[in-house]
Amino acid sequence: MIGLGRALTAALAAALAAMMVVAGTAGAQAREVSITTNPSRVTTGLGERFSFQTTIAFDGATASGSLIAHLNILSLRDGTYVDPEDWSSERTVYLGTLPAGGLRTITWNIHAVNTGSLAAYVTVLPQNDVDAPPTTGTAVRFEVSERDTLNAGGILPIVLGVPAALALLGAAAHLARRRRGIANSPGPPLKSTQ
Repeated sequence: MIGLGRALTAALAAALAAMMVVAGTAGAQAREVSITTNPSRVTTGLGERFSFQTTIAFDGATASGSLIAHLNILSLRDGTYVDPEDWSSERTVYLGTLPAGGLRTITWNIHAVNTGSLAAYVTVLPQNDVDAPPTTGTAVRFEVSERDTLNAGGILPIVLGVPAALALLGAAAHLARRRRGIANSPGPPLKSTQ
């Protein structure tokens, strides 16, 4: 009986050690992933498009497991609603595995749909290890200003010019009809001299 207890204790200890190694590997993998962002700040206008890049590096001794990179966008001011899908339609990239010491650079294309102070950041997760903590890169901060809507894209000359041109054409047509009308009128009746 004592031998069975020792065998059971040894098996339990071995199982715990294996679980710790697996957990340590997942945690180590998360620590071996690093994310750098370029540029760190962007200034743009409402409706404009811009991009930034993140480089995901894997510093492990062997290849990583499959990795997923995900982009998120948020407002730095209270009360501003941000729907990340409006800003970027491609926010998740399945990286696959990275070799030991490997890098992968992703260009994120953004469409500024809100004004204000905002930030975007990328998180990388192991695809097959839901318990591993994510690695989050530094945020890209961007200021989005309202654009000048009085002359948005050169539209003001068209808005003012088209009605003015139509008014001039209408006035010219009216004058031409009037002149034709006076020239074609029979005038006062002639008196006979008899």
